[in-house]
Amino acid sequence: MKISILTPSFNHEKYIGFFLQSVLGQTFQNFELIIVDDCSWDKNLEEIKKFKDERIKLIRHDYNKGINATLNTAFENSSGEILVFCASDDMLERDALEKIYQAFEETHIDVVYPGVKVIDENNMISQSKKIEMQYKEPLEILNYMFFEGNCLMSVGMSIKRQAFRDIYPLPLGLCNHQDTFMHINLLLNGAKILFLRDEVILYRMASDQTSISARKDVTLTRENLEIESLMDSFLRVKDIELLKKVFKNEIQNTGIMPYEDTIEFFLGRMAMHSSQRVRKYWGYHKILEFYNKSNNSNILKTRYNFNFKDLLGLAELCDSDMMIKKYRKYKKLFKGSLVFCGILIMVIVGIILWR
Repeated sequence: MKISILTPSFNHEKYIGFFLQSVLGQTFQNFELIIVDDCSWDKNLEEIKKFKDERIKLIRHDYNKGINATLNTAFENSSGEILVFCASDDMLERDALEKIYQAFEETHIDVVYPGVKVIDENNMISQSKKIEMQYKEPLEILNYMFFEGNCLMSVGMSIKRQAFRDIYPLPLGLCNHQDTFMHINLLLNGAKILFLRDEVILYRMASDQTSISARKDVTLTRENLEIESLMDSFLRVKDIELLKKVFKNEIQNTGIMPYEDTIEFFLGRMAMHSSQRVRKYWGYHKILEFYNKSNNSNILKTRYNFNFKDLLGLAELCDSDMMIKKYRKYKKLFKGSLVFCGILIMVIVGIILWR
């Protein structure tokens, strides 16, 4: 099977030469490299053109379109049966493609998550930042991603062509959670996954990092804004048995079961048990939207004995995160302290006057 390496590239003039050297030096040589430059303004293109190899296919967007747009473009121009996703500032160990290829050959799987090591801006491996994959079952991963967030690495993520075609095209607006979208939808489609323990991908985390993955306030805001799109992926699930397996523990604790005619309400109700307010809000909105539709209030009354009063009561669950609890606790203590101090002052004044 031929491997297609799909590489989004943007302002990586400093690192792309190392990436290309690591690709061209692979022990497995039956590959093509599709690099999509997303309208870089540095010398990224010039650095790429220094490498003369017929397996390198360079495409340039005429304006900046985003990560998923570059991946869609790369996929559309690829021909390999195995797709390897790798950014142009990362690197591959010499036997990376060989190990990935063998994993697909020896097992009936759709997605391979290779082991990852972190390198700095000088290509030095940082053992203290070594990334280990979350060795969990797909159902556990889906549960975690629904309630908490991403727990997988997309660096070097490798996918069978048909499995990716099932989730193509990738939504263009997603940025920080574009890989999370792929993980969730692949798993919801029943993709079989394998965690490769061999650490064959070198993921760059430079100290001067200015990419979208840098942890800034705006990055966190953007991540929260994109969560709604991720959660909506679960609404497309029609397999009731899959939902029962993913939310097995929550169903046991709440007694709330999924039905074909109440999936939107069920998922909304499950989301109310997340520790994150943004997911709780999504859940409340889905329940509200479901309740607003004609005759659904009757369905909820029949299925769950759920009425308008119960709907109003869900607002308390949205308001029960730890920060608000702490705020209310300290506010109560502060008020108590004021009352105590007031009483103490009155007692002292009384004693002075009595004397």
